[in-house]
Amino acid sequence: MHTALAPRRFAPAAPSATATPLDRLRRLLDINIALNTYGDTNRLLRVITQTAAAVANCEAASILLYDEHADALRFEAASGQVGDDLVGMLVPIHGSLAGTIYTEDRVVYASNAKTDGRHYTEIDGDTGFDTRSLLGAPMRIDGRPVGVLEVLNPHRGGFTRDDAEALLVVAAQAAVAIRNARYEDALLRLNQKLADLDRLKNNFLAITSHEMRTPLTSVRGFGQILAEEVRADLTPYADAVVRAGYRMTNVVETLDVMASLHADLGMHPGRVVSLRCLMVEAAQSVQGDIRVRFPEGVEVEGHGPRIRLAFTNLLRNAVQFSSPASPVSVDALVGDGGVHIRIRDEGRGLQAEDLERIFEAYEQVSQGDQREHEGLGVGLTVARAIAVQHGGRLWAESPGLGAGSTFHLTLPLLGGHRSA
Repeated sequence: MHTALAPRRFAPAAPSATATPLDRLRRLLDINIALNTYGDTNRLLRVITQTAAAVANCEAASILLYDEHADALRFEAASGQVGDDLVGMLVPIHGSLAGTIYTEDRVVYASNAKTDGRHYTEIDGDTGFDTRSLLGAPMRIDGRPVGVLEVLNPHRGGFTRDDAEALLVVAAQAAVAIRNARYEDALLRLNQKLADLDRLKNNFLAITSHEMRTPLTSVRGFGQILAEEVRADLTPYADAVVRAGYRMTNVVETLDVMASLHADLGMHPGRVVSLRCLMVEAAQSVQGDIRVRFPEGVEVEGHGPRIRLAFTNLLRNAVQFSSPASPVSVDALVGDGGVHIRIRDEGRGLQAEDLERIFEAYEQVSQGDQREHEGLGVGLTVARAIAVQHGGRLWAESPGLGAGSTFHLTLPLLGGHRSA
């Protein structure tokens, strides 16, 4: 049942002479321009209905789309004074001219709608519009009808074959706009879902790192006490507990960084830290032949544990992908207000296409489908994120497979330190 609005007649535009073929082409071109101009789909559909009415030289035009939930056609746009009243109204599939056009997927012309039994009169009754003559064409996406484009009440005489052909062209253009809008809507929904999943992932990582931090502190602390108090023959076991505690602490720091990869460093209060001390600590935590040549007095302002984590990840990566007998060398060049740290290994090396891919999360460059080395697969990702958060850069170079690799890390120095 419909609630009738106060009767209101559509105010037609002043009658004009029959449009010439050139006029039609110009107006159809206007729709093509609009398709590439308007980002607002509703506005674009209104432009299409206005252009369709102008091309057909008639009082009004409307676009109806199939609503699968209501199993009916719904007005999406309409030109004219009652156009806003029409938007959202439903027209049944059966017992309407629009439904006939949609279900039979063909152009329909009702020269006298008042005597046509297929005409759905309730819309006229609700809006006060007087439908005397109607020409409609199906709108198709991928060959299937999705709606109907109608033009109503020609200013002079009746609708012609040229009007029908022009209406099919406009209907095709309207279908393109609707398809693009649906693709965009689907993409927006997908991006929102991905954003929600990313937020859940980050929350999980943040909660996990927070909950693990306190017990790991206890494990390291009691492990150090045991290492000092137990018999000499038990000391290696206590040391193993301490090393495992520090290793798990690095995992917790990694989770923390992964939860805030796009966050500013300002979220973590910065302090003046010695890069040499952090590098030495990192080298001591990684088992391998690591040779550090690092100048004294090189300081930056930043998050010490995170910088040490970046160093640890870089050193562990170099050791993991080198033979046990191959050394890893570390040096640093200071100048121009920054420090350039180089970590060289004599390992398997990298192909040119892998120099950036290794910094992607969960990537390992291997010969087979299985991961060859333990770890979360985010060490280099985290190291680069930490470098960027501290205003620096991290990249890799390699002559090729079997020729080793060099990782370059640059950081701005505190107070623009200069080399002597």
